[in-house]
Amino acid sequence: MLRFLQERVNKKTKATEVEAETNPVAQSDYDKVSKKQAQVKELMRRLAEKLGKENGVEGGR
Repeated sequence: MLRFLQERVNKKTKATEVEAETNPVAQSDYDKVSKKQAQVKELMRRLAEKLGKENGVEGGR
């Protein structure tokens, strides 16, 4: 599920990145995608932390 979210956000980022450079209105879309990327990153961090604790590994490794 996280992989799907990451791939989706990556595609949207690439699509809006170029447009945001030349179109100020598109910058808002780029900012939204950036926030979604941060959410996916946080979900991945929390999952890794939880899995690390369940496996008895310190520091999520």
